[in-house]
Amino acid sequence: MFTNISWGNYIVVIVLLLASWYLFIGLRFYFVEIKEIVTGKWTIRNCRSKDLEIHYDVVQPQTFTDTSLQPSFGEPEESIINIDAFVEGLKNVVKEAAQRKLVKTEFQSYLSLLLCEFPSIKNSPFRSSVSEMIISECNKQDFISLSQVEVEELWNENE
Repeated sequence: MFTNISWGNYIVVIVLLLASWYLFIGLRFYFVEIKEIVTGKWTIRNCRSKDLEIHYDVVQPQTFTDTSLQPSFGEPEESIINIDAFVEGLKNVVKEAAQRKLVKTEFQSYLSLLLCEFPSIKNSPFRSSVSEMIISECNKQDFISLSQVEVEELWNENE
């Protein structure tokens, strides 16, 4: 039965099956990108506004009823809540940027948008700790490393 099929016919069938499979995957998952390429709207780094939206889930902190668990040393509880929300957003931004494999300038603008959402952190006493957190989160993903100077430039950019 298999002796009637030549190697040439076998290779042609396999190539056609692979081509149809990749065509199906391309149309199924990359239809919008393929449409942009065909219509000529696509650029090397097409940065649409919906790509720059920040999507993250912030878990609302529990309210403290016990006085021993409340912040001490005059730290306002609101700044701690803002920092918690910022850290969750930062983790999601870094993870999403790593998945998209953004270049450094795109990632910095993405991070700048996140910093704009939390202006109260800029003048808080936790700013240096937050800057270190930004650097460490970037180093965890091993895709873009930021220096302390670059993070300070991002802070100053949002004035």
